[in-house]
Amino acid sequence: MVTGNDGVLKCPKRDGTELKKDTIDTLPLNEIVRDLVHMLDHSDSSPSVCYRCETDIAEYWCESDCKHSFCSKCWDTIHELGQYRNHTQLPISEKPPDIARCQEHEQGDDTLKYWCEQCTKQVCNNCQQIKHKDHPFILVTDFMDALQEECEDGLQGVQSCLTYRSNRVEKMVTEIEEEKKSNKSKVVVAMDSFRKIIDEQEKALLENIDNTEREEMKSVEEYKRQLQGEHQNLIEEVLNFVVVCTDKQPKKQFDAKSSFDDYIKRTKTKLLELKPKIRNGNHIPGLQKLQQMEEQIRSINMEKVPKYENRELQDAITKNGNNSTLNLQSIQLTDKDMAIVANLLENNRTLTTLQLKAEELKGFGAQQLADALRINEGTRVENRKITFVIEAPPRPPYDNPELRKRFVDNGNRARLDLSGSHLTDRDMEIVADVLKTNTKESVKGALEIVALTTPAPRTFAP
Repeated sequence: MVTGNDGVLKCPKRDGTELKKDTIDTLPLNEIVRDLVHMLDHSDSSPSVCYRCETDIAEYWCESDCKHSFCSKCWDTIHELGQYRNHTQLPISEKPPDIARCQEHEQGDDTLKYWCEQCTKQVCNNCQQIKHKDHPFILVTDFMDALQEECEDGLQGVQSCLTYRSNRVEKMVTEIEEEKKSNKSKVVVAMDSFRKIIDEQEKALLENIDNTEREEMKSVEEYKRQLQGEHQNLIEEVLNFVVVCTDKQPKKQFDAKSSFDDYIKRTKTKLLELKPKIRNGNHIPGLQKLQQMEEQIRSINMEKVPKYENRELQDAITKNGNNSTLNLQSIQLTDKDMAIVANLLENNRTLTTLQLKAEELKGFGAQQLADALRINEGTRVENRKITFVIEAPPRPPYDNPELRKRFVDNGNRARLDLSGSHLTDRDMEIVADVLKTNTKESVKGALEIVALTTPAPRTFAP
């Protein structure tokens, strides 16, 4: 390899490293060490059994010639005599990891330290350079790290989803308890108020009935008293008439008749004034409505809140069908709408791009979307990525009336001093715009702008 490249050795991994043949001894042997360091993090955590007795759990590792695990008893038995006394003893937890070897290449670097991404298998250095020469590959340790990271990310996504949903369930429990308390309070307050109104109205109606009866009875009693007075007068006149008739004297009867005629005439006049009472009676028509109210009260029950619907959103989803992009930027979405969108993300596997307004991603709605994305990432049913196209709110037009007034006040002068104005970048855009539109004959050639930040006057040609 060195001879065919003018005495230059190039790295077979194509990492750009080149060495001349007289400096090969300086090549650092760090790949295997690096691989061993990576493998230490992936050592088998299952307890090792003693190599000698094959019964007890191993406690020590012989780092010297033995290269085996021993329990404490077997270690003492083997390493108490001769050269074994000098063997290096390590705790079993510090045992080096087992290194997989290539069965095809038992010479040289036969460790299976590469992962062929095309063949999805471990290969050694020789296999990688010969049989898998043009195949993409990575270190086994890097491959395992990537797998571990992917699994950890997936588990973390599931954990985040479960945590969010558990918190949401706890919040729902709290909402149910608070709703129960609120509804009970509303019922008690409404019924207490209703009872109070009924009691007050009952008292008022009874008092009204008593007062009406009292006034009517007073009028009737007065009428009755007057009639009784006329009855008494009639009795007296009848007695007088009987006495006169008893005498059998025409003269007395004639004189008495005149008195009777006056009484009869006077009494008829009074009776005309004391006309018979006509009473229409009293009633309470509103009581008939109590029956309707009773039916309404009995019909009051707990009911489910009607299912939330946003017809505009539903139409947009239906119309979109199985398209990969859903544009919702023209629809004003609430938290409940965002819950519908989140459910769509979970169930519609063809949707990859979601276009929303920037102000929609906030609060509970954003949490719903985040939860749906965790589900999508965790299930990995397909290689799917959700892309959000966020429409930022339009930037309000900028203007600086004071700056424009300085140009107007400057008139036809060819020099304008803006020092001390603290101009921003957007103010300088206004300056540039004014210079472009400058049509005054007196300053057509050049306009000198003096700014605080410039070391010397700058001349702009319009």
